[in-house]
Amino acid sequence: MLAPLAGTSQVVRADEPGTEPDIASEDGVEEDCTLLGGKFATGKSVSISARKAHLANPKHASKYTFDTETVYTFDFYQNLLNVNTYSLDLGIANIGMGPILNGQPIQCLGKTTDGRYLWSFQIWNETLLPRDREGETSNKKLQ
Repeated sequence: MLAPLAGTSQVVRADEPGTEPDIASEDGVEEDCTLLGGKFATGKSVSISARKAHLANPKHASKYTFDTETVYTFDFYQNLLNVNTYSLDLGIANIGMGPILNGQPIQCLGKTTDGRYLWSFQIWNETLLPRDREGETSNKKLQ
């Protein structure tokens, strides 16, 4: 899936260094896109849904850039993948991902348009590990 980063994030912030929010706060991170400029620099608050719609459109998103001097905070979440059970909860059915992925982990990544990685991590679960005849995962034999 290819998606513009700021158009899919639930919350986006841009801050001067030293003024960024505490990401461990129980209050969460408050949206503030003023430093992005353009539509967001008007001093008038732009709602999260309006920001998502605006920046999900490549025509609009291409007018914005990210620099290395500003601190950007993105908050992403989703409610379909249960990493504890490694299943997709579709409301009407739970689909186990282990057998479908054939031992491969789910990968989450961000890349630039020229292919450079911004981040990449894998989500593993014991359902991906091979099992012996007794149903024990291979890693239990190593302990």
